[in-house]
Amino acid sequence: MDTKALEKFCPWARIELIDAVHLRCVRYALDDAGRAAHPADADVIGGTVLTPSEKTQRAALFERIERLNEERGGKGYAAFCEQQAYSWFNRFAAIRFMELHGYLSNNVRMLSAGSGAFEPECLRMASELDLPGLELAEVLDLITAGDDEALFRRILVAQMNELADCLPTVFGHVDDADALTLPDNLLAHGEHDVLFHLVADIPEEAWDDVEVLGWMYQFYNSELKDDFFKSKRKAAVEDLAPATQLFTPDWIVRYMVENSLGRLWMLNNPGSRLREGMAYYIEPDAGHEDFIHIEGPEDITFCDPACGSGHILVYAFELLFRMYAERGYRERDVPRLILTKNLSGMEIDERAAQIASLVLAMCAREHDRRFFTRGVKADVRVLGGVDIDVDALDPASALRQRPKLIEALAHLGEVGSLLAPSPEDLGALKSELMRGLSGDLFVSHTQAGIERAAELCETLSRTFDVVVANPPYMGSSSFNPFMSKWMKKNYPDFKSDLFAAFISRIGSLCATHGEAGIMSPFVWMFIGSYEKLRNVMIDEKTLTSLVQLEYSGFSGATVPICTFTFHNSHVDGYMGGYVRLSDFVGAAVQGPKTLEAIQNPDCGWFYRADASTFHDIPGSPIAYWASDAVRRVFEYGEPLGNDTPTHLGMATCNNERFLRYWWEPSNELVGTPDDFSKGSSQRRWAPYNKGGIYRKWSGNDEYVVDWKDSGRYINSCGAVMVKESLRFQEMTSWSRVSSGMLAVRYKKPGYLFDMTGPGAFGNHSDLIWRTAFLNSSTSMYVARFMSASLDFQPGQIAQYPIIEEDSSIKLVMPLAYDCIDLSQLDWNDREAAWDFKRSPLIPNSDAEAAPHPKAGLSYHLMPVSAKITENPGDKS
Repeated sequence: MDTKALEKFCPWARIELIDAVHLRCVRYALDDAGRAAHPADADVIGGTVLTPSEKTQRAALFERIERLNEERGGKGYAAFCEQQAYSWFNRFAAIRFMELHGYLSNNVRMLSAGSGAFEPECLRMASELDLPGLELAEVLDLITAGDDEALFRRILVAQMNELADCLPTVFGHVDDADALTLPDNLLAHGEHDVLFHLVADIPEEAWDDVEVLGWMYQFYNSELKDDFFKSKRKAAVEDLAPATQLFTPDWIVRYMVENSLGRLWMLNNPGSRLREGMAYYIEPDAGHEDFIHIEGPEDITFCDPACGSGHILVYAFELLFRMYAERGYRERDVPRLILTKNLSGMEIDERAAQIASLVLAMCAREHDRRFFTRGVKADVRVLGGVDIDVDALDPASALRQRPKLIEALAHLGEVGSLLAPSPEDLGALKSELMRGLSGDLFVSHTQAGIERAAELCETLSRTFDVVVANPPYMGSSSFNPFMSKWMKKNYPDFKSDLFAAFISRIGSLCATHGEAGIMSPFVWMFIGSYEKLRNVMIDEKTLTSLVQLEYSGFSGATVPICTFTFHNSHVDGYMGGYVRLSDFVGAAVQGPKTLEAIQNPDCGWFYRADASTFHDIPGSPIAYWASDAVRRVFEYGEPLGNDTPTHLGMATCNNERFLRYWWEPSNELVGTPDDFSKGSSQRRWAPYNKGGIYRKWSGNDEYVVDWKDSGRYINSCGAVMVKESLRFQEMTSWSRVSSGMLAVRYKKPGYLFDMTGPGAFGNHSDLIWRTAFLNSSTSMYVARFMSASLDFQPGQIAQYPIIEEDSSIKLVMPLAYDCIDLSQLDWNDREAAWDFKRSPLIPNSDAEAAPHPKAGLSYHLMPVSAKITENPGDKS
């Protein structure tokens, strides 16, 4: 769908609604200054006597803000305005969706006319409306007075109160305290009026599909997300949701659900016609018996443990509905069965959970006109923090002996469904509940907290037949102190990123022999720090399918993405189906090219692979496209690092302080590589290799590092140093992170080196040979498997296979020396080079006119190993 109008409207509406809520709060002295001047039980505000209902409402909101103040370190009022703003936004969006689909009980538009204009039809039909609490006499009085604003406000509140009975998480009862913050001037047509722009700016066709509500949620939070990442602060509980929410593209949702939920159905019903409607379903290579056996659709349990706005749950609903239809269930009975027997969602953000509950209700209402009257609610749990007063517990209480559980529950809004309660945890909570029921627990709020904790832990302890999620992505550098400590303790092998921990957790939420689907960054497939995760997926699970998107294949993500499904037990010899989209640039083509691969496995980018063969390559990368010839190279080749060990360089920990371009300090203080080639120099600034742009053979000599007192000064300031034996040594080096291919440069003695410019060390001839190999097409081909994420870590480079043959060495070495010389000559033509003499555009004197003896030569190093019999460019 075209989301341009939503992308513009939603963040704008957030700011306008926050301002509108603030103005209402000022009127009722609920802002910080107003609360300081007027107590919670004030009778008069600004010279106006409050009505009894206003006084009750204000007192309730006053208490809510003060409670938020305690939780948010004095920032409760801002959080309150944010909460009220998103609540009104969700309610307005829900009513707009329902009025366009004819889901409102009176079948009268609340926000627009039949023509689509912002002329609420409910005003014209006001005397005929049947809504709870809307008295005809009051309506007629307002019509007579010509007070359309008050009449509309009264009708809107009545409509929301009616919807609160069937959609309580979204609407609540607006006659309660929330009514005090309902914005003024709801009928205005100005530039700051949200309802007017909601109707006028978003085309009616944008509301055709329920996914519009999910997109609105994401765009509503977009500025919060941008602000968080710009700030580079550690993630507080209120940052986690906007920073990690990402609306999953529809085709990826279909792929994940069809190859997990759909797969389970097809394993149990091989002849099912459901297959005809599952375009992204990848047929199993062969059947197997260790799957969950089900009698019918009512037996299936499905969970999204990080459900966001419910996009995955919506498609699961659709697929389940087709299963029920295939078995002959009556249409109007199916929504109730799906919501009560099949679907569960978990979410840390109340806003997202509201939307998820809403969209599932809309799906149900589509198939059952009386659904809103049936009292059925979607099972979407908000995993918010639960505070338990330890001092109120009996000293002998089993719960009191579980401080880690109590701490995790208090931070449940951060850890979310990563919390995996043990049987002992559940036992302690149940024991405490029994004490409370018997009257032994006297503190009511403690009892309420324990009841809430027991309910949530019961949910978190369940297993499901199918688990599908697009889990949050957040690296450990953004974790707050609690989250960092908790992850190290509970997910020590997967602590570097939330998504990795979630992949592990999904394995425990999913029943043995169940099916799972995940969308995540694809770094876990290749990088060394995720090797343990890969081993789990290869040895303990069964990768049934995977789609690796091209780097720009998902415009909403800041990292390259993959999506995959797995069977939650190991099946020997299973040939999973893999789709490699690396050659297809742009988000628009990823779905169509995936479909093409599934429909035509001979297309060239569809592969079958037994995951156990991934162990044939060091580090076990998920190199599903590697051929037998490639695996033989790793079998027979010698790891590059055996003779030329690789190392990360130093980290100054303050580049602004300790690094300079070589031309910035005084010339007398800057040393050349020759000055430092013996390991020490009287010069303060030493040559520093820091990676740099894509460049082969030589060059990228730009930086110097403060080496005062032979490095003792920088060391005393907290720099991470390399061991002394590696300093100023001859090496071959590369840029660790690249936007393209690996580019390796020979460095003569006299350089220090950075973490971003790691190196390999050894004798001179070995280094020249390694430089040549790493710059060859053979190495580029190996890099596809070892360093597909374009993060060329030294540990990976050390595993590149070398097959040394005398004939190859004799051919390659002279060419390598020539390439290094030519590259250095080219580098020296730059004004920023140490050895720059004259621009090549300026004619030399006749005496200097002779060209460099190797100028004009061009070499292409041939693959150095006769063992590789395939064309390096061949994808097969």
